[in-house]
Amino acid sequence: MKSFFAELKRRKVHRVAIAYAVAAWLLIQIATQVFPFFEIPNWAVRLIVLVLVLGFPIALTLSWIFDLTPQGIRRTEDSDRSLAALPVGPAAIRNIPEKSIAVLPFENLSDDKENEYFAAGVHNDILSNLAKVADLKVISRTSVQQFKSGTRNLREIGLALGVAHILEGTARRAGNRIRVNAQLIDARSDAQLWGETFDREITDLFALQSELAQRISQELRANLSAREKTNLQTHPTRDILAYELFLRARELFHWAGSGYSYDKGADALRLIDEAIKRDPQFALAYGLASRLHSELFWFGYDKSASRLEKAKAAADAALELQPDLGEAHLAKAFYYYYGFRQYDVAQKHVSAAVRAIPNDADVLNTAGAIARRDGRWNAAASTLEQARDRDPRNLSVLWSLFESYLALHEYTKADGTVNDALSVSPSADFFVLARSAIALFRDGDTAPLRSALRKIPRSFDPGGATSTIGLRLSLMERDVEEADRVLAACTHEKLDDNGLSGVAGALDGYTVPKSWYAGLIAQARGNESSARAAFEQAKRAVRDDLVQSPNDAKTLAMLALIHAAVGEKNEALGAATRAGELLPIAKDSFDGPILATTLAAVSAKLGEKDLAIRQLESLVGVPNGPTPGTLRVEPEWDSLRDDPRFKKLAEVA
Repeated sequence: MKSFFAELKRRKVHRVAIAYAVAAWLLIQIATQVFPFFEIPNWAVRLIVLVLVLGFPIALTLSWIFDLTPQGIRRTEDSDRSLAALPVGPAAIRNIPEKSIAVLPFENLSDDKENEYFAAGVHNDILSNLAKVADLKVISRTSVQQFKSGTRNLREIGLALGVAHILEGTARRAGNRIRVNAQLIDARSDAQLWGETFDREITDLFALQSELAQRISQELRANLSAREKTNLQTHPTRDILAYELFLRARELFHWAGSGYSYDKGADALRLIDEAIKRDPQFALAYGLASRLHSELFWFGYDKSASRLEKAKAAADAALELQPDLGEAHLAKAFYYYYGFRQYDVAQKHVSAAVRAIPNDADVLNTAGAIARRDGRWNAAASTLEQARDRDPRNLSVLWSLFESYLALHEYTKADGTVNDALSVSPSADFFVLARSAIALFRDGDTAPLRSALRKIPRSFDPGGATSTIGLRLSLMERDVEEADRVLAACTHEKLDDNGLSGVAGALDGYTVPKSWYAGLIAQARGNESSARAAFEQAKRAVRDDLVQSPNDAKTLAMLALIHAAVGEKNEALGAATRAGELLPIAKDSFDGPILATTLAAVSAKLGEKDLAIRQLESLVGVPNGPTPGTLRVEPEWDSLRDDPRFKKLAEVA
C-alpha cells in the first residue's frame, strides 16, 4: 500500500485530483448561479454536474498514464525510459557514497510566475552552501537543473547522478512572506527521511537557506569543520534584487558546450554592474565580474591591458570583502591563468578554492585545466573525472574531459565522453562535430567530420568557430569551391578555432582575420595577386592586435604565418622565434605543442624542410601535438610529403 501511494505521488495523480476538484467546484458554482439568470433549464446544470463527476476518474486515469514534460505530453513509461537512459557515469558503477546528495530545483508555487527567481534563489543558495561541506558529495548545479520539470523518478535520478539522497521542495512568495517546503528522500528506497515547512519574512530568505543547509548536513551526519560552520552562516547579499541580477548574469556566463560570444559576456557584465551598484559589499558578484573580464581577454574579444586590470580589480575587491570566499580565489586563479599563464600562482588560488568549495565542479574543472597546462596530464584527467563525478551532466566539464583525452590520444575515452555529452544534449552541435573529429586526429579521415558538418544548422557559428572547421576541412580536401562558399557565408570578420580541425595553424584563443582564409583560398587557386592583397589585409589586422598585446605568442605566430605566406623569410622566422620563446611547451603543455606545430608549418612554408621535420619529430606523440592522422591531410605539410622522414611520421599505427 505504501508503494502504491508513493507511485501516486510520483505520477502527480494527487495534484491532478486537487486541481480537477477545484475547477469542477468553480464550474458548478458558475452554472448554479448564472444559468437561472439566463433562464437555462435545470437539466443543463444537472448535465454539467454529471459530466464533471464522470470525468473525474477519467482525468485521474489519464494523469496516471501520461505526463507533461518539456518535450510535450508523453506516456509516463516513456518518460521513465528516458530517465533510465540517462548517462550513468563512473559514479553510478561504483558504490554510491552514503553521504551524497542532489538538490533538485525547487518548484515555484507563487501565483505570480515572475517570482520564479525566488525558487531558483532558494535552490541555488542551498546548493552553494552544501558544496562547501567536504564530508559530503554534492552534485553541482548544471546537472540537477536538468530535472527542473517533468517526471521525477528519484531512484533513476539518484543512480544517474551517483547519489544516495535527494532533496526536493517548493517555494511560494505572497507579499513579504515566503513559505518553503523541503523534504529529504532516500533515493534508493524512495523513503522520506525528513521534511519540514518554513514560513518566513522575505528579508529572512538567506538565513532560511543557511538553516536548511545546516539541517540537511545534520540529517546526513556530515562532519562540519569550524570554518564550514561559519561559511554556512555567511550570506551572499542582503539585497534580493541584487541576487536576482547575479543569477541572471551567471546564466549568461556559463558556456555549456553551445558556444560563447562577446554579446553574452557584455550582457552579463551589465547585469553584474547593476548588482554591485545595488550592493557594493556583494563579494560573489565581484568574483563573477572578474571571471567575465578574464574570459573576454582570453578568448580574444578584448586583449587590452585595461581588460585585465578590471579583472584584477574585481577579484581583489571580492577577496578584500571575503578573504576565504572560494569563488573569489577562483576568479584570481583565472586572472593569473588567462592573463599571464602563471600556472604556479593560479594553482595556489585554485587550491584555496577547492578547500573552500570542494564539491563545486567548476572549481575542479579549473583545477584540471591548470594541471594539464602545467604538464601534469594524469593529474588533470583525474581531477576532471572528479568534476564529472560532481556534475555528470555538465557539458562544459565533459568538453574539458574530451579535450584532454583527445590531446592524450586516448580516442576510446574521448569517444565515450562525447557519447555521454550527446546523451545529455543530442543537439549540442560542437559535440556532434567532436565525435566525428576523432577520426581526423586518429586516422586522417575527413569524411566523418564533413558529414557531421552538413548536419549542423548554418546559423550556428559562435565566434566563427564552425566556419573555421568548414574552411580548414575544405582546404584539407582541396575543395576550393566549398572553401569559397563557407567564407562568403561567414558573417564574422575574425574567426575563432575550437581545436576540432587539426593542429597546424589552430590558434585556439586567438581570433584569426577572415582575410587570412581569403588569402589561402586565392593561393590555392593560383591567384597570387589576390592572395597577397588578402594577406596584407590580414597582416594589418594582426599588427593592430599586437599594439594591444605585443607579447602575445599566438598573435606573433599568426604574423609569422602571414610573413611566410608572402615569402618574407626573415620577418617570418623572427616572429616565429619570438613566439616560440614566449610560449614553449615547458611553459604551457596544452598550447605549447599547438604553437610549436604552427611554427613548424612556418618552416615548411619557407622551404626549411630539415628544420620543419626536426620540429615535427619532437612533437608527434606529445600530448596535444600533431598526430600521424593530421599530418596526412593538413595542407601545411604538402612540401614535405616526398621526404621519407615525413612519410614515417605520417604513418598511422
